[in-house]
Amino acid sequence: MYADNYPWLENYVRQNSGNDSDAQDVFQESIAAAWLNLRQGRFEGDKAQFNAYLRQICRYKWINQIRSAARSKIIYSDTLLEQEAESDGLEVLKDQLQQSSLLQECFMQLGTKCRQVLRLFYYKKKPLGEIAGSMGNTEESIKTIKYRCMMQLRKLFLEQNKRHGGV
Repeated sequence: MYADNYPWLENYVRQNSGNDSDAQDVFQESIAAAWLNLRQGRFEGDKAQFNAYLRQICRYKWINQIRSAARSKIIYSDTLLEQEAESDGLEVLKDQLQQSSLLQECFMQLGTKCRQVLRLFYYKKKPLGEIAGSMGNTEESIKTIKYRCMMQLRKLFLEQNKRHGGV
């Protein structure tokens, strides 16, 4: 199993912004997940199907790791910003932090339903169908609500940004 799959994963991770250590971690996590799924009866098939299944788990684990790493790169501490950035870069980062704060302010001005739909879709990455089911709406209805909420958020943000001297 290792000989069939690890070289593939190592190559995949390297091609997608990772290194050998990342590949080892992902492979170990993926083997554990695949083994658990196998024991719980969530997978039935032959060796070739298992290899494809394991590679899919590896791929998803690596993608999730990249996403979480990207999120953790956002720095909100002013002291860290001052230490790590040059004066020009610091101004850009401060502007981005101010924009982010402004966006969060506007987000909180939305109604409860809008905040819930946008949070589930954009932050929790839930599909529209799942959101619709949990809220007792149709998928088309949630799609429309999401669109209207985004337009409302955009309008609020642009208005607030003008008031605060932005574009």
